[in-house]
Amino acid sequence: MPDYFFHSNWLDLINREKIFLFFDFDGTLVPIMKNPDDCYLSDNVRESLWNLKNKIKIAIISGRDLEDLKRRVCVDGIYYSGSHGLQIEGPDIEYYDSEAQRLKPNLDKIYTKVKELSDKFAGAFIEKKSFSFTLHYRQVEDKQRKELKNLFFEIIDSFGEKNIKVLNGKMVFEVLPAVDWNKGRAVSFMLNKFDEITLPIFFGDDLTDETVFKEIKDIGLSVKIGYSKNTIAKYFLKNQAEVYKFIKIIQKALNV
Repeated sequence: MPDYFFHSNWLDLINREKIFLFFDFDGTLVPIMKNPDDCYLSDNVRESLWNLKNKIKIAIISGRDLEDLKRRVCVDGIYYSGSHGLQIEGPDIEYYDSEAQRLKPNLDKIYTKVKELSDKFAGAFIEKKSFSFTLHYRQVEDKQRKELKNLFFEIIDSFGEKNIKVLNGKMVFEVLPAVDWNKGRAVSFMLNKFDEITLPIFFGDDLTDETVFKEIKDIGLSVKIGYSKNTIAKYFLKNQAEVYKFIKIIQKALNV
């Protein structure tokens, strides 16, 4: 079970180590909204990240499409990873998964069928991305969710695709190419781009963030947003407000 982050010696580590901050976006830097189009980084957090980027490396890792993520954060000079790590951009880094690009036509066919399904359920909608898509059902009535899920998996099974995977998130299904890549691998890719040894610190709230918690388990600090027994993260914070508190504390510690 994770320990409360603010009761740990994290500040002592930061004072003597070079750090690389990694944040998930939805549910970590911004609250989860009924409509994901309403999610934008607040001006206060954006200003803090602008100031911090001059002292430390910062990356934001999301299931969102890369360009969508960048326009919602709008901070130059940091690292962005979209589509669960399939896209990475930042200072001196650019990565687009070639296998995901090859499998894109198959994924587009499945998207068309799932889009037809979502149109039949009030409140359901699809978020289309470069290499994946997300079926949102948070606004679907409870009594209809089971039917929607069953029909969704019938479509997935009907394609018999071994080259796609479905990730179960918070009231969403993410459909991606079944490549050997995820948020955790993306974090390692970024860390390995630099000769200097850095301490990775990752904040995330969703099931898909567990891949990062696992990846940095022995080399960094993993922080789950919202207490849970079902996580391999070492630490937890109670909510987004405590993420903002952390950012302010580290600003003060680094004199920015």
